[in-house]
Amino acid sequence: MAPLRPGAILASALVLLYAAELRADEPAAAPPDPAPAAGSPQTGATTVKPAPPEPKSYPARLGGELVSDFKWSVNNLVQDGIDVVKSPTKIPDLVTDPWFYYTTAGSAAFWFSAYSLDEGARTNFRKISHKDAGHLESWGNVALWGATGVLYGYGLFLEDTRARQFALTGLLSTAVSGGITSALKEIFQRDRPLQNKGHHAWFDNGSSFVSGATTPAFALAADIAEYSDNKWYVAIPAYIAAGSVGLGRMGKDAHWLSDIAGSALLGVGTTELLLHMHAMHDVDPNRFRVFPMFVGHTMGVGVQVAFW
Repeated sequence: MAPLRPGAILASALVLLYAAELRADEPAAAPPDPAPAAGSPQTGATTVKPAPPEPKSYPARLGGELVSDFKWSVNNLVQDGIDVVKSPTKIPDLVTDPWFYYTTAGSAAFWFSAYSLDEGARTNFRKISHKDAGHLESWGNVALWGATGVLYGYGLFLEDTRARQFALTGLLSTAVSGGITSALKEIFQRDRPLQNKGHHAWFDNGSSFVSGATTPAFALAADIAEYSDNKWYVAIPAYIAAGSVGLGRMGKDAHWLSDIAGSALLGVGTTELLLHMHAMHDVDPNRFRVFPMFVGHTMGVGVQVAFW
């Protein structure tokens, strides 16, 4: 099936708009004639108004929203993959964007600052009891995962598509950043603090960089903050919750401060990238589309793709 183009979409919209205007210009229908008195000759048939459509039941509406969310997730997941494959073609635009250099320099400064503080931070944070460290980690995770679940439930209950899509993007970000975390652990093999080899021990069969527990926490925190347009009373608690997960991991002497900083950059960066890509997909929703098809008594799934 050939992909729809903006011109076709615009033409369809104009036709619908014109039809709506014509309908608005039509004279109002005359009220029905009163019923004839008994014994009087009948002059015409009585107009019967169609009954208004019955509102959808809550289960039916809920099912429709879940199906819509599934299709949206599949569409964006495939488009994300296409964007990754095509990403080398965006390098010329990237290297001419000054914000690329600002972001890279700021991220490098943030991480190297944390790296310089590794030993001092370990000395102070390892004083946290193992029990308290566990509470910090657990409470932060409960707050962030719970908030994401509430956000999706809110979207279902109030038919808020934006809320549901942000929650789904946050969950996708935890999966993507989690996969990158596993790859980084295998690549850098940094020793954990409790191995007492110092924070310079890289490529030594360790698994400290980056934190597998902290990365998804920062991914969810960024998603929740972005949903609120980074309002301080939402963003600050979200990032405090993510920070408490990292603090708990350092309290258990399982990670260096620079491990947590790397997790923060990875989690936030993944979420921001996915939100940006999904916003671009919404601009051109027909670039990839999954939709149901019915042929006779057979139901199937159609796929429409436009690569360029």
